[in-house]
Order: sequence, then structure tokens, then C-alpha cells
Amino acid sequence: MLFGLIIERTMAGLGLIQCLDLFETTYASGQDNTGGLTQAWYYAYAEDILTWPTYVSKDSATTPEQLMNYAGNFIMKPTKQFFEGYLTWGTGELKWDAQGPMDCKSSKHTFEISRPSASANILAFIDLIKNANLVIICRDKDGDYRVIGSEFLAAKYDTDAGTTGKTGEDYKGDVITFMSELESAPKFYPGVIPVTPAS
Repeated sequence: MLFGLIIERTMAGLGLIQCLDLFETTYASGQDNTGGLTQAWYYAYAEDILTWPTYVSKDSATTPEQLMNYAGNFIMKPTKQFFEGYLTWGTGELKWDAQGPMDCKSSKHTFEISRPSASANILAFIDLIKNANLVIICRDKDGDYRVIGSEFLAAKYDTDAGTTGKTGEDYKGDVITFMSELESAPKFYPGVIPVTPAS
């Protein structure tokens, strides 16, 4: 595999493979561009994934979609699956921020949700994930799924502010953030989310 990668990059350097070049990034007035996330999101332990979908590097991609989209599906280990979570409408946000010094830039990803209830169920979930390696998939209002966490660096539970509230007018629940990093903004995932146990 390493030999093949060396050959591929050498051919790209010689101009024998047509790699992605700069392109226009204009914007047409009047397009729909609704912010926010939908209420369902999905999570799994990173170690429960048998095979990751793949993506193409900058050295090999020929289209923006090829660079930013996973290809293939998550394949889970036997009996393992992704689980669905809930977030309060209007509270889910996925952010990506540049990090690192000049010539060493990468992207930090932050996924924030508000989750109602202070039940044993949600508090046990928080206890289980607090130091775990995770993979998270969320869906934006365009219907696109994004992945937080990668095959080589998992997503992590980062911060949590939980409260019972003081009065009947107060919020009762948790505001939770997860984080990860990648060389780029979070990748899109057009594949299948395996929400039933693998055989």
C-alpha cells in the first residue's frame, strides 16, 4: 500500500494524474441556506467499527465532492451498531475552526447539543462516554450527514453543564460538547448509518 501511495504521489507530481486544482467559489443570490442541525444524531464506540468508509486525499482528489465525501459505509463488528440520540431543536451546532501555527494548520471540530432531562438514563450515558473513543454523525438542515471523529483520531466528550434548574421556568438537562480534529472540515457521509446490530 505504501509503495502504491509513493507511485501515486510521484505520478501526481509529474502531472500524470490530474488532481484537484483551485476553482471558482462564487455564490448565487437567493439560494436556501438554512443553518442548524436536525434533532437526531448518532453515536458509536470507535472500537466497535470493523471497517471505516474511505476518503480521497488532496493529492488524489479530482473533484470537491471526492475530497470532502466519505465513500462506502461504516461496517460494524458483530452485535455492534450506531445509536440514535436526541437534541433539543435549535440547540445543535457543528463548528470547525482553524488551529495550529503557520504552515501547520488543521481543523478542530466541536459538536454541541442540549439534551433535556436529568434522568438516570441520560446520566448513565454521560458516565459511559466520558473517557471513551467515539464516532458521531449529525445531520444538517440540508439533509447532509457529517462525521465527527476519524479512523485515526476519535471524537471525545469534552464539556458538560448539567442542571436540575431552580424553578419551573428553568432549563433542566445537559449542554454537552464533543470534539475532534482532522486535516480538514468534517467530512460528509452519504452512506448508510448502521442502527441495527451487525450479524
